[in-house]
Amino acid sequence: MLEDKTRLQVRLNELLQENSRAANLIILSMPIARKGAVSDHLYMAWLDILTKNLPPTLLIRGNHKSVLTFYS
Repeated sequence: MLEDKTRLQVRLNELLQENSRAANLIILSMPIARKGAVSDHLYMAWLDILTKNLPPTLLIRGNHKSVLTFYS
């Protein structure tokens, strides 16, 4: 299971490199690891793999609460 998630991060990085080569900034949702399911070291390694050799990348993590409201 952890090997599959590692391969996923590698593949996502490949796709980002292919499709975002000319980007000035890449904004991504930060992958969330369940507490205790993954070591801190492995989680940081996944983030490193995900963002390796990319233009500046901003990882954002939300809390599922709306911060913008649109009234018509």
